Amino acid sequence: MYKAIFRADGSNEIGMGHIASSLNIASTLQDFEILFISRYKQGIDKIKELGYQVKQIPETKNLKEEIRLIKKINDEFNADIIIVDVLRKDYQEYCKELSKLSKTLVIDYFGNMEVYADILLNWSIHEEDLEYIRKNPKTIYCLGPKYLLARKQIGAYSSLDKKINGHVKDVLVTLGGGDKGHLTPKIINALKNLTNIKFNVVIGSAFDNGEKIKRVLEENKLNYFLIENCNDLSEYIYNSDLTISAGGTTCLELAAIGTPFLGFGVASWEIKRLKRLEELGICKYIGDKNGFNGQKLHNEF
Repeated sequence: MYKAIFRADGSNEIGMGHIASSLNIASTLQDFEILFISRYKQGIDKIKELGYQVKQIPETKNLKEEIRLIKKINDEFNADIIIVDVLRKDYQEYCKELSKLSKTLVIDYFGNMEVYADILLNWSIHEEDLEYIRKNPKTIYCLGPKYLLARKQIGAYSSLDKKINGHVKDVLVTLGGGDKGHLTPKIINALKNLTNIKFNVVIGSAFDNGEKIKRVLEENKLNYFLIENCNDLSEYIYNSDLTISAGGTTCLELAAIGTPFLGFGVASWEIKRLKRLEELGICKYIGDKNGFNGQKLHNEF
């Protein structure tokens, strides 16, 4: 049996997208023994929930110390490949050091780095802007949105003929796994007079404002259905007339299925992504987490 180590983190502060993408890959590796290495409790809880082994490492940003810990774990586990999906300012050096331990698959989002990995994956919709310094002549490059690390169910629904309803009756509200900008209660308050619409509201596994969301929903007496800690939103996405989404992986899943959506950026790269999708006619960009405009959102209805 082959062995794979995944190095990924997830929390309310950084979101759960890196964990979700890694879990999506892991689910396809049927002939592998899998071990996750992760820092934060919320991400670790999700990994354990899906039945994978996980080793927790300290919340340190010291590169040498973390590489030493991963090497120690790998000396015992003996992975055939290390799959890495983390955000670090020293990501280039970090991935270089990991490549000395094993074959590596590096998931990147920004480009402009030296590449030592055996496989480099970047599902950016801005692939024409990506530049890499090729240090390993054998690296396999997987660039562009066709390499999106989505669940297989998204592929199944994307092959169906999604009907666009001109009259919005069913709205999905999903701000990722952590709602870093605490936008969900603001969105609910901005749309509180739309009592003729059913709102399917997602509370992700790393939300720290779940109780507030429930309270705001009850206070506004909206027609709503609560979706808590859901590992697969594909059916909800397909059945929604409109979705309100952050700009992470979910926004490209929405595009794949063909569900219209209104996008909020909670990180600089999400803003860039959503503006590009708006240019392509795929979504309407509403704003970022710091400049929330409830009236602008309401006007879209």
